[in-house]
Amino acid sequence: MGFTEVMQVFQRPHPNFKDPQSIFDLFNFVVFEFMSLSGSVVTRICEGDIGITREEWQFVAMLAKLGEMSPSDLASRTTIDRSQVSKTLRTLIAKGLVVRHKVNGDGRRAVIGITQQGRSLYEKFFPKVVQLHNEILQDLSDDQRDELAKLMSALHIRAKAATESFKPEHSSARRRGGSKTQWQSKKID
Repeated sequence: MGFTEVMQVFQRPHPNFKDPQSIFDLFNFVVFEFMSLSGSVVTRICEGDIGITREEWQFVAMLAKLGEMSPSDLASRTTIDRSQVSKTLRTLIAKGLVVRHKVNGDGRRAVIGITQQGRSLYEKFFPKVVQLHNEILQDLSDDQRDELAKLMSALHIRAKAATESFKPEHSSARRRGGSKTQWQSKKID
């Protein structure tokens, strides 16, 4: 199915990023919706075909490309919530896909590396992810792909800056029930 056919099925106008009028015009919503569609395929392949989670795949792929790194460096390079990093690493170690080494001279620090089994999994699975990547981008020319990559890099930098400057007025207090308790304690005027 080509771009035109997909757009006919989609039957929603392009988002209005210049002057958002609804949630459908908000960049974060559009990106989340896109990730829900394309990410679900990766999740099904990970869980169904190879028996790992998408989060575990991210760690294996990062380590295969970048080599050994500390757990905190690994976490900062992925989309995995920091609260899930230790659990994900423990699972990967138990599956024999990664290994944890202590840093010489500092017993508190460790680095994570990929095992041969992890590398084999990466080499087998990465081409499937590239196939999905190419399927999604098939209607874009090489120049459009390059421009999209530049735009995504610029947006990534802006998103990082926005997380530093645009903070909520109140903490979500997740340990005390999060939005549920916030909703009960606030009134909408």
